[in-house]
Amino acid sequence: MAVLADVREAIASVLDENLVGLYLYGSCITGDFDENVSDVDLLAVLNDDLSENQLGALALRHDAIARSHPQWDDRVEVVYISRRGLANFKERPSPAAVISPGEPFHTLEAGDDWLITWYPVRKNGVALIGPPPDEVIPPISQDEYVEAVRKHMDSFPQRVIGTPPLGSLAYTILTMCRGLYTVERGEQVSKVQAAAWAERRLPEWSELIRKALLWRQSRDKTAALVAVANQTRRFAQEVAERASS
Repeated sequence: MAVLADVREAIASVLDENLVGLYLYGSCITGDFDENVSDVDLLAVLNDDLSENQLGALALRHDAIARSHPQWDDRVEVVYISRRGLANFKERPSPAAVISPGEPFHTLEAGDDWLITWYPVRKNGVALIGPPPDEVIPPISQDEYVEAVRKHMDSFPQRVIGTPPLGSLAYTILTMCRGLYTVERGEQVSKVQAAAWAERRLPEWSELIRKALLWRQSRDKTAALVAVANQTRRFAQEVAERASS
């Protein structure tokens, strides 16, 4: 995948000795990766927090990659955080930088709310550079992960505001399907696998789930009808309540 090679080269070039490791995770590793719709998910672990110069250089390189690979624009996620920040994430937040679908390159504080990202990287991530992921991410129990997913699901009903694009609603619906699978089965699967399971688990919502798969496939940016947005909000609320019960 040319875009992955270019992102790897850009990160290694800018960070040089500040880069401890670069890890690929998500559907690229776990299955159901679709080059037309799936994102590329990466974690860059650092020796020290990013300097202002490094932040600026990375922003420029990410912009250049988006221009060189327009089909991947808004579909590459990279999280940058120090090894120290990962080691202490359960106790306190640490500076991080992120570029992700729907968000420009920006800085934030990453604390225990990022456990749902660190767990799959530690469990299934592949090192493109550096040591294995379990050497830079501290142990996380399955119970901790499931509880973090449950809490994450609670926020989704409130995220459906107004009439978002159908692609955004698809993300909400499929994320909730995957979250419920994780809570009930104790493991993570792809959105496609979770949707197939959820159609059987929630037959009353099967039509909406099938539509979400189509909206995701087409990356539909059409604004949803009010009725569809309301239906998605009800779905998210019901699934969140199931996960909490």
